[in-house]
Amino acid sequence: MFNLRSRSSPARAWLRLCLLGLVTYCSPVSASDLIALAEIHAPSGYEGEAVEYVQSQLGDGEVDNTGSLTVTFGKGSPHTLLVAGLDEPGFVVSGINGEGYLRLERLADPSPHYDFDTFFLGQPVRITKKTGQPVWGVVAAPSVHFDSGRSYSSRSGVDDLFVDIGASSKAEVLAAGVDLLDSLTLERTPLRLSDGYRVTAPWISSRAGAAVLIGLGRAMAESAPDRAVTLAFVTQQFFHNRGLLRVLENTEADRVIYIKPAGGIRPSIAAVLGVSSDVQVADVQDALLGAARSLDFRLERSTAERLEWGPFGAEDPWPKPEQSVVLTVGVENPGTPVEVVDTRRLDQIAGLLARFCGVKSDELPGLVKSTAAAMDRAKHVPGKDQSAQPSSSISPFASLIRLLAHTVGVSGFEEPVRNRIRAQLPLWARKRSTVDGKGNLIVRLGRESPPETIFIAHMDEIGFKVSRIHSDGEISVDTVGGGSANLFAWHPVVLHGANGPLGAIMTRHGTVDMGAESADHAAAMGIENGTAVTVPKRFRPLLGHRATVRSFDDRIGCAVLISVLQSLNTDDQQIRAGNPTWIVFSVQEEAGLVGAKAIAATTAAKRVFAIDSFVTSDSPLEDKRIANAALGNGFVVRAKDNSGIAPRQAVEQVLTLARKLKIPAQHGVTAGGNDGSRFIRRGAVNIPLSWPLRYAHSAAEVADLRDAEALRKIVGALVRGALSEESPY
Repeated sequence: MFNLRSRSSPARAWLRLCLLGLVTYCSPVSASDLIALAEIHAPSGYEGEAVEYVQSQLGDGEVDNTGSLTVTFGKGSPHTLLVAGLDEPGFVVSGINGEGYLRLERLADPSPHYDFDTFFLGQPVRITKKTGQPVWGVVAAPSVHFDSGRSYSSRSGVDDLFVDIGASSKAEVLAAGVDLLDSLTLERTPLRLSDGYRVTAPWISSRAGAAVLIGLGRAMAESAPDRAVTLAFVTQQFFHNRGLLRVLENTEADRVIYIKPAGGIRPSIAAVLGVSSDVQVADVQDALLGAARSLDFRLERSTAERLEWGPFGAEDPWPKPEQSVVLTVGVENPGTPVEVVDTRRLDQIAGLLARFCGVKSDELPGLVKSTAAAMDRAKHVPGKDQSAQPSSSISPFASLIRLLAHTVGVSGFEEPVRNRIRAQLPLWARKRSTVDGKGNLIVRLGRESPPETIFIAHMDEIGFKVSRIHSDGEISVDTVGGGSANLFAWHPVVLHGANGPLGAIMTRHGTVDMGAESADHAAAMGIENGTAVTVPKRFRPLLGHRATVRSFDDRIGCAVLISVLQSLNTDDQQIRAGNPTWIVFSVQEEAGLVGAKAIAATTAAKRVFAIDSFVTSDSPLEDKRIANAALGNGFVVRAKDNSGIAPRQAVEQVLTLARKLKIPAQHGVTAGGNDGSRFIRRGAVNIPLSWPLRYAHSAAEVADLRDAEALRKIVGALVRGALSEESPY
């Protein structure tokens, strides 16, 4: 992977973008710059990597005491200063508590959105150490299992944010090189929406202006403008505009155009408003509006703009307020992690500024003419299966978990997971497997008789389903499984339509925008009522043995059963003639234990082991009254939940076996339900076996892989015992 911090490797930066499919040729187009900048983690005050990217494209320029970069082209007057920001809103580590959770303070002041802190709740994040190296973590989320009446619509503040990097103490955090003053940002994957032109990423409008200026800079490097033009890439635009304030103080310019983040859905221009003056009549504003009309580009005149300079800022920093304007590029969902900018508008703005600065449009071959085409040809597909990516740094069992977790399978749409599981089964098990009418995958071991013992894990995950496509192309979705749509609001989603996965964004109200202009347009792209919707996910190792990915529930359970089947000796007579034992991978557990119900209706097993997560209160957000099973202390016998109570004797038998085999074990009481409960009324004893899972049913599920390994060992012993005539059960 290329290192943007290295000024000597711009070629590697372009190569990576090409390999990602974000561009199909290595040409300096604004779409590529936009994506490259959007991928960089650079919150206010920590913009070094973004500055170095610009330097790799335009040369070193001059860097001032705030870290802002200026590059000047041409000579003569009037001297034009074009300004755009490089930073994004984020946090700084302000404390580390005794349990190893990071506490935060905002780097954005004022916040760009009234729900800013809530956007981070239950989300994967990146902590950047002072060395520049990343550490991955998640922001703790409240569990939907413990309080179904909990209101997720109420705003969370910074006091509610606890960052989990996999540590269990402050000492472990410090040993990993994480400390106070490290920065924190949302993990991100810039997505191209289905119209081919709009791009979304966290606070992408804060980088859009810089992408435009880079393109202009390349053109001016080829052919200098007939007057002086300074391009300023400023820092700390989200912290009282400190970088802009310094550049205005340090640059003698006759006219200033500042490309401001956020704004309305249409590009606009506003005169600046000084603290001690009335609205200025800006000659620059009139000139730009005239140029926009000549280019057939709609640029709206907005009300006068007063920027935030903070409690210690200057009252009137603009050198010539009547010659200074604020420009916005047009953004949807301003101030959120799913801001959307249209690259066609960026082209128009680039052309407008080029004309204003005396740069001919034909000197912008990669900017004005090629951006839309590059985006249209882009092969980057949101929701692309990442399971084939190398994972040499983790164990084979962890790799199997990762493989399954990256496979998409919302309740009712489990076929991809089922196919993945079958492909991982040993050949003998594949031959013994069948799929029933509901879609459950069943591997029959032992004699051909009704099962005495069933081991069952579910294949599905929570998600959403299209419930209505409106005439304007907007999509309404319903939650599938136990989850809160508010934990996923204002974040990217993927629609799994007939024509393949399509990137989209979810808003607060359970609606999805995929870029369709009408219901017919959505239908032409393969989207219809009932289409599955998921949230992008990525397996990330945390500190020690912990990891995070959405859908650990219940891909760990599936991985356990696969691994046990892989470990069985094919020459063992008991596989063919032992006690009849079924290994079941069920469907629609999250939607009401549907698959398990179908199997229970036709079988009468003596015992069932449901392999599923144990929703733990091992979290700073939960009451420890129940479910306080600690991560790293072993598998858990899920003795009581909302769906049933396991017999105490059966619980003790499992714990006794674990002690005998020196397998770390826990037992406890939690919330939720499990597949095994469907078999109780048919006479079975249900003994659910689990591993502790933090932040269940969020985008930030966390597990300790040692617990999964302990679960794998106990399930293996129980499967062999169930097949044996000497089974204690």
